[in-house]
Amino acid sequence: MKKPFENKKLLILGATPNEIPVVKRAQELGAYVITTDYNKDYKLSPAKYYSDECWDISWSDIEELKKRCVESGVTGVIAGFSEIRVDNQIRLCKELGLPCYVNEEQLAITRDKILFKEKCRQYDVPVIKEYSSMDDVTEYPVIVKPTDRAGSIGVGIAYNRAELEKAYDIAMDKSLVKRVIIEDYITDAMEMDAHYVVLDGEISLLTTDDIIAASDNVKDNKVVQSVWMYPSKYNSEFLATADQPLRDLIKGIGVKNGTIFFSGFVNNKGQFSFFECGFRLWGEQEFNYDYKKVGINYLDAYLYHVFNGNSNGILFNPNPTPTLKGVSLNLYVTGGTIAKLQGVKELDGNKDCFLCLVDSYVGQKCTFDNAILTKAGLVGFANEDPRELKKDIDEAYESVVIEDENGKNMLYDRLDTQRIIDWWE
Repeated sequence: MKKPFENKKLLILGATPNEIPVVKRAQELGAYVITTDYNKDYKLSPAKYYSDECWDISWSDIEELKKRCVESGVTGVIAGFSEIRVDNQIRLCKELGLPCYVNEEQLAITRDKILFKEKCRQYDVPVIKEYSSMDDVTEYPVIVKPTDRAGSIGVGIAYNRAELEKAYDIAMDKSLVKRVIIEDYITDAMEMDAHYVVLDGEISLLTTDDIIAASDNVKDNKVVQSVWMYPSKYNSEFLATADQPLRDLIKGIGVKNGTIFFSGFVNNKGQFSFFECGFRLWGEQEFNYDYKKVGINYLDAYLYHVFNGNSNGILFNPNPTPTLKGVSLNLYVTGGTIAKLQGVKELDGNKDCFLCLVDSYVGQKCTFDNAILTKAGLVGFANEDPRELKKDIDEAYESVVIEDENGKNMLYDRLDTQRIIDWWE
């Protein structure tokens, strides 16, 4: 049977581990896939190993990429996992006259945390309290972030003025536009996300999730998201109170295609407040979970638009499972050099596994002085029964071995898997 993207050539801006599933999905649909970045050491850009072709050209070198794309007959360009690369996607697509799901104005709103919160207020989406300067901070703790970076880059938590000044300097250094936002650090609520897909203007909620941070026994102020639980245990409250304002915002900024996520907090009364969003692919990579639960692999939303300029013909799962639950587990590591990394890929044999991604490599030097730690891998499991999910995560912890040169376990945190059974009860 003819595949939908035969005779199509896709250029992916970036070749990190995150891009590997994008490469594979595009190839499944028949596309010839090229990845590009400036790394010549492919351990740093492992998606190049999976590509049909790879270029050692920076994804920000628009002039050279345009030349190579014309010579090679590239028919679509995609960049998923950072706003910086999406910005370059917009520029390159404009130069080549190719479809792009996002424009400069939409990206500015969704990448800038201050602009985003202004738009939230316009559509009655509740937001986190912020401070205009360090001198305005009267209560601690606070969280300090670059306004224009994602993935917790440059994020710090401050419990006093000295820590605030240090966190502010780090955030300012990481900000490309040299703007920083200071917000209340929420300690009496849980972080959560809401994920939407938009197909030719039709907005659908893919899933909500709850984020479990590091265990209570880890007390070094590292900003980590250890586990994502799908859907949020406050999903009903979300649908009743927060879903429509967010849909109004999506429609209001003119989103027609792609995926958009919103990150916020929910307290034990089911009250929500939001602090950022992203109009791009996201690092959780729960696309296979979404395909099983609601019927769409959201990678397809990008790939169909890349080549067609619309979502016509997109494939849906005819037998979704609306009651499906999921757990994604980040495998963060402490400082040191990775000498042994095994057991992640082997989890793919588990019937419930919807994702197993290796982010690191043997010989990698991992620091422990940043707010965000090195992630060695990401694994995800889906089942209707939380007890089965507990077994899956227990198996993952037994399978995965990450050790330094002295044979010391480098895994930063380990979830109490009993919480999985208790979570939705």
